[in-house]
Amino acid sequence: MSKTFDKKPEHMTSAHGEDLVLKNDPVIRFRGALDHAEAEVILTQALLQHELDIQEGKPSAYTEELIRRLQELLCTLRKVMTAEYNGDALNIDRLFGYTLDELQERSHNAKQYYGVATMTQPDFTYGETYARLNLIRTELRLVEVAAVELFCGEEGKDPLRPDLLHLLNRLSSAVHCLMCRHLSETAQ
Repeated sequence: MSKTFDKKPEHMTSAHGEDLVLKNDPVIRFRGALDHAEAEVILTQALLQHELDIQEGKPSAYTEELIRRLQELLCTLRKVMTAEYNGDALNIDRLFGYTLDELQERSHNAKQYYGVATMTQPDFTYGETYARLNLIRTELRLVEVAAVELFCGEEGKDPLRPDLLHLLNRLSSAVHCLMCRHLSETAQ
């Protein structure tokens, strides 16, 4: 923004360095969506850790693994934020031990990989952990929508950040895989 101010107006914030934008600017909406997704991941980790703490010496290897997977997701989201802010390329091609395309394949073929019906509709009877994972998945879809609004200009033109868009497109699939794994683990 070219206009200078003696004091930053309350309805504006810094986008990059000294550049001020309205607080409803697409870049701020995108960062807010990322912040919210990160908060949901952290809350879910805290609840899972609490669950482990009250298990009186019988830790669940699955729950510990899920906390680690969520930490990996959280680190990935933080890398997205940093790459967007700094304008750096983001080269993440694996998550949870799989390529991004393998995660999408597993998500789309849940029956084959997890023994769970593909496109199982979320339900409260699957428990709090499943519900929290579903919330994270939906938050990631909102992050992706905000990214499309930010990085895709006119229709027919190449997006500004295909690296971020590709990764964000795969993250909801990655969390869907966690959901399917959770159902298969808790059904035993």
